[in-house]
Amino acid sequence: MTTSHMIRTAGFAPVLAAVLLALVVLLLRLVSLPLAGAALALDFVAATVADLLSTLPVSAEGGAS
Repeated sequence: MTTSHMIRTAGFAPVLAAVLLALVVLLLRLVSLPLAGAALALDFVAATVADLLSTLPVSAEGGAS
């Protein structure tokens, strides 16, 4: 049984749905990569700022002096 025979047996609509689903998953994975990179960059910046702020002296009233 060949691939083309299996596709003809399954029908056009299910094969089209499977291909579209695969393309949607591929698109979502490609979009998620830059978003994950941006999240890592923001996390690094936040950690750096938190480290800088934690070194500031704090007065008895709770504010920075």
